[in-house]
Amino acid sequence: MVARCHTLAEWLTWQESHHPNAIDLGLDRVKTVAERLGVLNPKARIITIAGTNGKGSCVAALEALLAASGKTFGAYTSPHFLHYNERIRLAGQPVSDAKLCEAFTRIDHARGDISLTYFEFGTLAAMDIFHREPLDYWLMEIGLGGRLDAVNIIAPHVAVLTSIAIDHEAWLGHTREQIGREKVGICRPGIDFVCAEPDPPHSVVAHANALNCNSVWLGQDYRLDDVSVNGESQQHVVTSRAQTFNLHSVSLPKASVAAAIEVCLLERCLPQDPVGILAQATLTGRMQLVSLPRGRLLLDVAHNPASAQLLADELKRKHFDALPATVAMMADKDIAEILAPLQGQVSHWYCADLVNNARAAKATDIADVLATLGVPTSAITCVESVEHSVMQWQSSSEADECLLVFGSFFTVAAALEHYG
Repeated sequence: MVARCHTLAEWLTWQESHHPNAIDLGLDRVKTVAERLGVLNPKARIITIAGTNGKGSCVAALEALLAASGKTFGAYTSPHFLHYNERIRLAGQPVSDAKLCEAFTRIDHARGDISLTYFEFGTLAAMDIFHREPLDYWLMEIGLGGRLDAVNIIAPHVAVLTSIAIDHEAWLGHTREQIGREKVGICRPGIDFVCAEPDPPHSVVAHANALNCNSVWLGQDYRLDDVSVNGESQQHVVTSRAQTFNLHSVSLPKASVAAAIEVCLLERCLPQDPVGILAQATLTGRMQLVSLPRGRLLLDVAHNPASAQLLADELKRKHFDALPATVAMMADKDIAEILAPLQGQVSHWYCADLVNNARAAKATDIADVLATLGVPTSAITCVESVEHSVMQWQSSSEADECLLVFGSFFTVAAALEHYG
């Protein structure tokens, strides 16, 4: 049955209930629809980015570098923060509601009686929109895993793996070997492959080698060096072409940035001053500072143990003193492992509920985990929402400083909705 939707809001509401499962990994259904749409053999170069953390940062760095090189490109990422259009961008700008509705209508007619998930509709819409534009590159971020993710219906010319950590175990496996094998499934025989994971599991190395990929490995072919400059630790990338770039002025995660530089070297489109360009590149919800009339919010989407450790390391590197923090996250996460790395850097914890989010952990449950980690009850406050946590903090004596807000994309989105 063809959907009778007219607005973007109507389309998205219908898609959320159209398929029986929110996540339904597999390529057969979505590939059949893509074939009917005629989007599987684009003239553009395809760069596919997978990884537990750092995918969005790598895409943002690639967008900045490709724009400076005069290339035309589209980028597909997920999830979004405030507007669905953020997921599909042309030259860095979100596409219009009209383009999305037109794409969804074409997909709906092409699918016949095939049922698609919300994510599969979005993936096909990105491909359909990009296919109708004269683009040099498609930047396609994997949503979950790699091998069976809908993005993987299209063969990349360059595959990027940013990191491998334990997350989404119900779908990807319980070990780094299993998860790595799922993520490296984006590779195809003989293609270029950039791995920014410094300790790749054997499954990743073996699969890339079996496919005879032209592989570029962090720590082997290119590296990140910690360099002391006037007593301050800075990171330099030494590329596979023996070029050295000081990344001190770059705010995006350095491993993701280094991977983007390597991709541009492979594609022969690295601009003359990549550091100057990347220094201007930012990404919503990654160590993002938002100024308020009193104080500032520091927003970060860290939502698994590996990203929480990266956040803790970055706070130390940037010499943040212990600061108050709002935390809200999904109930299916390893809450203790996420909170533990940040214990010594948080002065007071505001545990928040996420309004109208059935997947979210209760504020009281997060508080209980903090108590088991040894945090005194006097340093824990439970609040009904992210907004209320900011209000409570602003009424405190610490509000002239900074409030860290982290735990999930939904947590950051809630802060941006009120204060962005």
